[in-house]
Amino acid sequence: MDSARRPCLITVCLSVLAATCLPCSGSPGPTLWGKKVVFMGRHCVWQLDKGCVVPPLEELSVCVHLHREIATSEWTGFVYKAPGERQVELGLAGRGGFLVAWLFGHQWSVPEDLPLKCWHNVCLTWSSHSERLRLYINGSSRLDAHVNATLPRRLAHNGTLTLGVSHNIVGGVMEFENGKNFLGAISLFRMWGHERTAEELRAHSCIDGNVVRWDNNDWDYQICLPEDDTNIQCGAFPNVTASPPTVTNTTPGSPTSTNTSDPVTPTETQQPSLGLPVSPTGLSTTKEPSDLNSTGTGIASTFYRVQMKLNMTMTVTGSDPGETIQTWVQRKLEEVRMNALHFQIFQSTYKEIDKKETQRVEMAAELRNQKRFRCTFHVQDADARNVMTTQRLINDLLSRIHFGGEIQVDSRDVHVSHIDPGSCPEDTHESIRGVYIWPIKDAQKTETMICEKNSGARASRKCELDGVTEKAKWAEPNLKACRPMITISDLDNVTVTANNSADVVDMIEDLLGVEGDLSDSQLATVVQKLDEVLVVSTVTPALGEDIVSIIADILGSSSNLSAVANDILGITGSVGDQMDFPEESQNVTVPSLALSMINVDPEQFQGLTFGVSSFSTGLAPEIFVNQTFLSQPCDGTVASISLPRALQNFFPEGNKKKRVQFHFYGTQELFKDPETNWTLNSYVVSASVNNSNVSNLGNPVVVTLTHLKPKEKNDKMECVYWDFQKNNGSGGWDCNGCETLPSISAYQTTCHCYHLTHFGVLLDVSRTPISEADQETLMAISYLGCGVSSIFLSISLLTYVVFEKLRRDYPSKILINLSVALLGLNLVFLMDSWLSSFGFYSLCITTAATLHYFLLASFTWMGLEAVHMYFSLVKVFNVYIPSYILKFCTLGWGIPLVVVSLVLAIEKDAYGNVLSGDSLDSLQGSEPFCWMQSNVFFYITIVAFVLLVLVFNMVVFIMVLIQIRHMQTNNPAATVNKRSVMHDLRAVASLTFLLGLTWPIAFFTWGPARVPMLHLFSVLNSLQGFFIFVFHCLMKENVRKQWRIHLCCGRFRLNDYSDWSRSVTMGGRTKQNHLVHRFPSVKSVNTSSRKISDDSTTASGSSSPPYHQWA
Repeated sequence: MDSARRPCLITVCLSVLAATCLPCSGSPGPTLWGKKVVFMGRHCVWQLDKGCVVPPLEELSVCVHLHREIATSEWTGFVYKAPGERQVELGLAGRGGFLVAWLFGHQWSVPEDLPLKCWHNVCLTWSSHSERLRLYINGSSRLDAHVNATLPRRLAHNGTLTLGVSHNIVGGVMEFENGKNFLGAISLFRMWGHERTAEELRAHSCIDGNVVRWDNNDWDYQICLPEDDTNIQCGAFPNVTASPPTVTNTTPGSPTSTNTSDPVTPTETQQPSLGLPVSPTGLSTTKEPSDLNSTGTGIASTFYRVQMKLNMTMTVTGSDPGETIQTWVQRKLEEVRMNALHFQIFQSTYKEIDKKETQRVEMAAELRNQKRFRCTFHVQDADARNVMTTQRLINDLLSRIHFGGEIQVDSRDVHVSHIDPGSCPEDTHESIRGVYIWPIKDAQKTETMICEKNSGARASRKCELDGVTEKAKWAEPNLKACRPMITISDLDNVTVTANNSADVVDMIEDLLGVEGDLSDSQLATVVQKLDEVLVVSTVTPALGEDIVSIIADILGSSSNLSAVANDILGITGSVGDQMDFPEESQNVTVPSLALSMINVDPEQFQGLTFGVSSFSTGLAPEIFVNQTFLSQPCDGTVASISLPRALQNFFPEGNKKKRVQFHFYGTQELFKDPETNWTLNSYVVSASVNNSNVSNLGNPVVVTLTHLKPKEKNDKMECVYWDFQKNNGSGGWDCNGCETLPSISAYQTTCHCYHLTHFGVLLDVSRTPISEADQETLMAISYLGCGVSSIFLSISLLTYVVFEKLRRDYPSKILINLSVALLGLNLVFLMDSWLSSFGFYSLCITTAATLHYFLLASFTWMGLEAVHMYFSLVKVFNVYIPSYILKFCTLGWGIPLVVVSLVLAIEKDAYGNVLSGDSLDSLQGSEPFCWMQSNVFFYITIVAFVLLVLVFNMVVFIMVLIQIRHMQTNNPAATVNKRSVMHDLRAVASLTFLLGLTWPIAFFTWGPARVPMLHLFSVLNSLQGFFIFVFHCLMKENVRKQWRIHLCCGRFRLNDYSDWSRSVTMGGRTKQNHLVHRFPSVKSVNTSSRKISDDSTTASGSSSPPYHQWA
């Protein structure tokens, strides 16, 4: 009874499948190929015909040709919605210069604005198995995005589709959304029930869909009739329509299997697609097409071996003939749902032995421009036809003249043999992502299983046909979507043995890819397990490379490595010592790390040189080894180390292997020394001899290291090695036993060391430039302060020059000269960068010399202010000094002139362009600045001169304060009140700026307080001209009276100025035209004190270039 029912059940199932899976058009109707639909703002509706039902697809491909005529901020290409739903199930749109792809209500944007007035082929592909959404424009990939496993696994069944406009179903009636219409033309909308590959989209772009086709039967339109367009790429007819899609059936909690077909059929006249990757000539050029029934459990495919000889009568210009042959074979087989696998092609030549036979010689050689070839490949027949029938079919497909005679195949040269690869056996695979039992599977089929940890994701594994043995075998499972079942912390419970050591290494490598940055405890666990692996295992090259890759992953993370630095160095050293390899040498290079191991013969040892020729962060370094010793530095290398012949004295005795190994570390994170304020300015290179401690070599080891940061003027570099015992066993840098050779380049340092370990170059950062942000701030303060000072110095000078009564005494005349010097200094400083930008050599020297002159003149007049105070208050005498101010002017302007003239006479090139690279403390950034560029002249003519003046001014300042205090103490009538205290503070501030006592701040700009002190220095000294105005114009009563008399009007104008004569303490035109000093009486104490504060000039602070140059 059951047997009687079974045919009926099969018939019913086939009927259901036919009803739901066949494409919309049972047979092709009037074709729309060569036609387009024009959407230009009119009421134009193209929607999927009700008779065309989209099945519930688990994978799909959609292609549409778009021709934009008018640019709009938003437009709609097509929209597919589930029945009764408002969200977009599948769609394509444009928005603000982005191309937007919709899937299951989610959107992905690509920065692509389709150009106007031309056709664009846009394709979307999606598969629930790969969980990828891909978008192609004109055959080029523009999007490859992961689709969350929580989203639906199937496209909604029997939805609604519109072109050029979005829509909603309201009360059973379709309503359209205006405002986002497509303005242009649309053509060739097609949908397939499988995911097409990029190669298929490029090679077979002109085939019709198998779910939705571009013909009248599939579309509903009343107006907007299609229009002919001869410019459409594919012409008026499709090549061949693809076969119907098949439905996927997935049972949760068990392996999932899907029957998918992927037929594409080009026409015989179509030119071959040359878009496939070009394979190396003469080598295997295995192509991986979309697998027929790749995930199916239905009818098993049959397989064949094909051997074929062919002639190419003409050269394929600009392409590889092998690629052309492979593409042709694949396309011919796809016509009948077959695939070519393991394609190999050889050049064939014929050598004549005698008149009756020839010997064929095969070689894998350059194929271009050759005419005779032999190729072998396997064929997968997804339809499992009769063997004899299939063999004849393959022979007939290939035994023709193709491409207009370009390829010629004789039927006698095609040999087709049936092969039986069998099936992949049941296999249990254990990994950190779970235990998966893969069932028996036919060749070229893929099994999918639900992930153990996250049930929304899938694991997959393919049963492949082995191209050599011609038997089915399991490929490595794809478990990337599955979450790990264990963590790094769980490794503490794993006991490492010789049998499982490789598995432990694989587990660590997988976990690192998941964990990313590791905590201190996780790092300790990983390092411990790697140590245990090295103890119990024989280190093969494969195992050693895996361990080194793990170390490279750790170095590339942001984990704190200081606690395990020595352990990591020990592991890499053990790998090099223990690795077992038959060759003379073995190299292992991974990102940022390289190992080179050489087994040497002591009798023939002449030295060794290891080097890194090029390296970029994150990439594997390129290394070289020379069997000689190079005493001179290796130029053009990132790092090199050369071992002398004397090293042979340290080789192990007896029959033990003599191995030298080199390491290169392209990272600085491993070598952190908290006990030094120097910074590592090179990569690290090391050398060692197995089972030997190399020290006190007779000849030095030559180490040449390239600087990570070019050496600047006055930078100090030092050769160092990594001492494992420093910092309580954590390791640190030491310089004993290494000699730093004189630098001949700003980019390299050469070291001579007399032992072997890890070497590097340190940079003294105690005088390194301040941060870029602080430089910009200080530069802004300098320029702003100098500008403000220039304005107020000009006002002060104008006040004293215009109002003759103000400049009658000596202090006022000294103040005028000091103001002129400071004004000149500020103006030249402000214009320096602008003048230096012209690039004239003589102009730059003149600018630098002028700036030097005004700087020295400013400090000279500050010193003369101190001399005048000393004569006035400290030194008491009754001597007439003729031409007092004239003598001061001779000294104030003459001494700087003599100094500058001597510099120009001795070496005029002492002045020149100074960049930030030449001065650690420059505030000019990368701008040129004309200034003193000779260190010798700088320290002699500026630092020493300024220091001498400041020391003298400081002494005079203290003496003046003591003298004023002495005067106040001898005055019994003097009382201490708030007003007198404020007056004294004003006097101290006035003297401080007058004598330039804010400049010594420059000598305290080091250490942690460097940046704050530099800011304070720049503020106080760049505003020195402003403080002169405050203390000697704004706060002086006689100056304010002159302003009120001559500048004010109304009730602010001062008419009575009878007290002027009493306010003048010393007049150039009075009867006391000489200096007569005597001890002041008690009565005059307050007057003398007031006189110092009112008549002394304020210390002026100009910003020498740069302000903190003396830091």
